[in-house]
Amino acid sequence: MNNNDLNQNRRDFLTKSAVLAAAAGTLTMSTSSAQATTAAVDKPIAVAGYVKKPQNLTDVLMNARKIMDTCAACDISGAGRCNGKGPCGETVPGMGGKRLSFVRNIEAFEEVSLNMRTVHNITQPKTEINLLGVKLSMPILTGITGGLTYNMGAANKLAFDGEMMTEEKYARGIIQGAANSGTIGWAADGIGDPLETYKRRMNVVQEFKGRAVAQIKPRTQKEIFERIDIVQQAGAPFFAIDVDSAGRAARALPGKTVEPKDLKKLKEIVNYAKIPFIAKGIMTVDEALMCAEAGCGAIIVSNHGGRVLSSTPATMHVLPSIVKAVRDRGYKMPILMDGGVRDGGDVLKALAYGAQAVLVGRPMIRASLGGGVEGVEMLFKRYHTELVSSMVLTGVADVNNVDPSILIQEV
Repeated sequence: MNNNDLNQNRRDFLTKSAVLAAAAGTLTMSTSSAQATTAAVDKPIAVAGYVKKPQNLTDVLMNARKIMDTCAACDISGAGRCNGKGPCGETVPGMGGKRLSFVRNIEAFEEVSLNMRTVHNITQPKTEINLLGVKLSMPILTGITGGLTYNMGAANKLAFDGEMMTEEKYARGIIQGAANSGTIGWAADGIGDPLETYKRRMNVVQEFKGRAVAQIKPRTQKEIFERIDIVQQAGAPFFAIDVDSAGRAARALPGKTVEPKDLKKLKEIVNYAKIPFIAKGIMTVDEALMCAEAGCGAIIVSNHGGRVLSSTPATMHVLPSIVKAVRDRGYKMPILMDGGVRDGGDVLKALAYGAQAVLVGRPMIRASLGGGVEGVEMLFKRYHTELVSSMVLTGVADVNNVDPSILIQEV
């Protein structure tokens, strides 16, 4: 991609940012100010004080704090967790929303304790899983994240390594970092992105064939089918549609349509695709069963990071009932979850509630923006180390067989 292409992409990103934020009621921008904003993209923004060769996650978080306008990387001190109570920003698009459901996601994990069991002979617990035919080193995937401008405020800036931060560079950090860690990263679909932009992003997926997967927004069926063709040509083993993106800001983007998907449309997608289709954004028993009936390859229990509907429950609160209903009816469809996973202990808690794997969003965003491929690798290594330690200390031998008795509900 040449400099002209990069500059045009940055103009597109900034324009989408203004339109989306205005649609969400978070920004009023005149034509003249919008033009002034997009005119600035030809001059990359230098960011001072980077750690040019991050040696640890503290360095990575310091870099992420400098490049992101919408996230303060609150756990930068090492003393806390990203919990939604810091200066996250209160806009969607953005990292925050009203943050009520975001905070609930975090607190739901804190409400549950792991009960220690150490009278056993487990020293090397098994963390590998098989997800839809893909062997993973751990039950942890990156979250489905993108939108450097309108979600992260990181576009048109020079990254820690002196290169321009672009969607492709960000996606490479996520996907290659995950692949090097033996798991899978997602390439995202921006609702305002033209088809050509999506094709370029799929080039990264094709490069890491079998270790990279793709997401598609809940567009019209015709647009979804076009993107499924591209995803399959790129060699992705499966793909997801985040049906929880059918919200106000995305629907208001001129010329773009996203929509909820009923059972008929889910079946159409399943029948069209030659690879498994994962439905993301499932929060109720009846919709989980609809996905199973439609033949979805898997579902992701998710409230979109608590960003799109402020009154949703925490994903951990609805996960057990969804798992029970699906299993009681004999469906073997994998059930994943995201929202609030901040360490390896949280991963084990989700597995004990019946999830086959989890997705990690905001922490992976910071890892890629602040450390690139190596930053994502560092974070996966930390999660894996914490997961193994938690398994040994609770007497769990295999992530594929985690008994809920290891959990104690706090009162």
